[in-house]
Amino acid sequence: MQHYFGHIQGKTASIEEGDALRAKQVKRIELNEQVEIAEGERVYLCRCCKLHPLSFGVIAEITETREAPLKLTLAFSLLKGDHNELIVLKGTELGVTRFVPLVSARTVVVPKGKEDNKLLRLRKIAKEGAEQCRRSVIPEVSDYSAFDEVVEKAAGLRLLAYEEAAIHGESILEYALKGESEATLLIGPEGGFTPKEAELAIQNGFHPVSLGKRILRAETAAIAGAATLLLASER
Repeated sequence: MQHYFGHIQGKTASIEEGDALRAKQVKRIELNEQVEIAEGERVYLCRCCKLHPLSFGVIAEITETREAPLKLTLAFSLLKGDHNELIVLKGTELGVTRFVPLVSARTVVVPKGKEDNKLLRLRKIAKEGAEQCRRSVIPEVSDYSAFDEVVEKAAGLRLLAYEEAAIHGESILEYALKGESEATLLIGPEGGFTPKEAELAIQNGFHPVSLGKRILRAETAAIAGAATLLLASER
């Protein structure tokens, strides 16, 4: 079933112009076809009642929740290539609430401003991913942030995926099973966090955690860490 984010007004529903064009030209929506339209964390079953212009009638609200009990912020250092897009796409599918792309000491690709086309691309991927897996909300993709700003303002349970914790640190699973309602997971760049950054994070309440006995690539660590925390919250 097709899934969109749109606007509900009483018994009628609509979607953005770009989405409507895609629904007709790419997905070939048909008259009377049923779709899902989400707005404000609520999802509605709707019926296509008119093709030109595209409009829908609301059939009923879908009461089944699709969001994870854990509100997870995934703060990840910017990576080279398309790895940032992979993190956002897979994190969206897993149920991440908010993504914070950050610049740390060893970040290779440093953005020039708070927003650029790459960041807009990440937000588009978050929206498309949320539609594909039929979420009730689109995860937020924040502006680029500095490392110290992120560690100082992090919310909920604070976890630092740190390679030095692979041997001596507590497993992330131990924290995943605590039943927290909100958490921030901090993921480093290709070269990892510096000892100074790790110390600053710990001073701000972050717990160094292990993702296993092997050193993971940054994008793998982001996906594995998010999956562990979110799946454990749904047990």
